[in-house]
Amino acid sequence: MNKKNLAVIGLSGAILLGSVYSISANTSGYELYKSALKETHKADSTTMKISFTLEDNEKPLFSMNSLMKADVEQQVSSISTDLANETETSHMNLFKQDGDWFVKKEGNDIFFKMDSSKKIHGKGNLELQDDLENLIDVMTKNLQQQITVDENKKGGQTIELDLTGKEIPLTANALSSLLIKHAVLLQDSGNQEVSEFHIKPTIPELDHDITVKQINISAMVNKANYVDQQTVKMVVTGKDKQDQAHEIVLRLKLDVSEYNHTTVAPVQIPTEKVEVLKMNHGQ
Repeated sequence: MNKKNLAVIGLSGAILLGSVYSISANTSGYELYKSALKETHKADSTTMKISFTLEDNEKPLFSMNSLMKADVEQQVSSISTDLANETETSHMNLFKQDGDWFVKKEGNDIFFKMDSSKKIHGKGNLELQDDLENLIDVMTKNLQQQITVDENKKGGQTIELDLTGKEIPLTANALSSLLIKHAVLLQDSGNQEVSEFHIKPTIPELDHDITVKQINISAMVNKANYVDQQTVKMVVTGKDKQDQAHEIVLRLKLDVSEYNHTTVAPVQIPTEKVEVLKMNHGQ
């Protein structure tokens, strides 16, 4: 799956990784959450609803709503995605079958085949996952007192981390501030050939006084040790070069259902309707 075409979905994944980064400090909460994530990834099939919003000073900048169905055993997936920024809307469908990803934009009868020749495979990818997990463990030791784990009525657990102001570790604040400050660079770093699929948010170019005001992460784990829901909220404040104040709010919600009961029907894709989408992997 190309990181530029699916920037929002990729961002969602990055936020989920950030959720592990943030919640990993408490031994019981962390081990519960990490165990649930690993169990979730073992599921043969799932249905996921993903919503993502970005706003500045209560003004909507960007939104994404996706429905993803994946059948690991049959190696087929489908994603239906609606994107919107301040001036544009877009709908596209993505399909994974026969080992390849295809994307089709609403109003266009061409199926664009993703160039997947430079994917990370096998042992190297597993080693990267292990290294990231170890790094996360080390970086989050000092957050253990902020984690809460509660039993819910359905026999599962709710894990939550809510940090504000000085509760946010300096390293997390500095890293997040740096990413937000330079996020605007991503708006101009794209491959022109795939830009028709990518609706970009107009991100304020924060220049100074950048602070992470709040990080709230909540995960619901069911009694079968699967993650049913994940929510993330991040609030960042700062000023641009004109000294105008901004409060940027990012929200992500992921609902997962139909574990091991999701079916995905392969799509009939006429050969004459397929075009290869050349990707610039250096961007």
